[in-house]
Amino acid sequence: MLRKTNLIWENIYRLNEAEIVLVGVPFDSTCTEIPGTRFGPNRIREEFQVHVGNFDEQLGDLEDVKLYDAGNIDVVHGNVELTHKLVYSTVKEIIEENPTAKLLILGGEHSITKPIVKALSEKKKFGYVCYDAHTDLWDDYNGFKYSHACVNRRISEILGNVEIRGCKAESKEIAAYLKRLKPAKEPVYLSIDVDVFSDKVSCPVPYSYDFEKMWSEIAKRKVVAADVVEYNPLVGRDVRVAELVKRLILKFHS
Repeated sequence: MLRKTNLIWENIYRLNEAEIVLVGVPFDSTCTEIPGTRFGPNRIREEFQVHVGNFDEQLGDLEDVKLYDAGNIDVVHGNVELTHKLVYSTVKEIIEENPTAKLLILGGEHSITKPIVKALSEKKKFGYVCYDAHTDLWDDYNGFKYSHACVNRRISEILGNVEIRGCKAESKEIAAYLKRLKPAKEPVYLSIDVDVFSDKVSCPVPYSYDFEKMWSEIAKRKVVAADVVEYNPLVGRDVRVAELVKRLILKFHS
């Protein structure tokens, strides 16, 4: 079920006409440090409207994009498995209604990526690239396998491989696991944990990846769908997150 919200762009197109579909997942129940990423999707929309211009000299104009904002999935706070089922079923419904549209998901915490990838992988083949300050490769976190700290491990079990950029290994085991990973084959699903470049997140780190360097790498990729997760507006504002969403929309359109 989708709950309508403030829109990034007016829905002058129907879902079945759109080339890009935006969906929010306001869920943060496995957050291990500072809660608040559930407020990310709506804050990104607000900052997009106020701080981000329509035009980019390299990428084009948002006026030319057939964008449909589907609103937010009506998640069940505190229930990871049921929320993941809702995300999975909603993504399936969207791609059945419009199989050619590209999905852009706004989180929320990183655990939501797993059901999205699962739903999409049943329809098409793709690699997986994640920008993240953490590896998110734990097999379990405090005995729980569906924490945001385990999402890339769960996705590797679906796709067989993941590529993670911007991270540092959290243990010897994780370091060994990272060495076994291979570069992702294109096209790719792109997952961007905002903590890779920002400290306005639930689990900040004392190092970061350069935002423009990250974008220069993304610009060279063929991307089939993407998510932007872990932005925590309760910690502070970083309008680069809305700028990133704009660039992804324009990249999908170009």
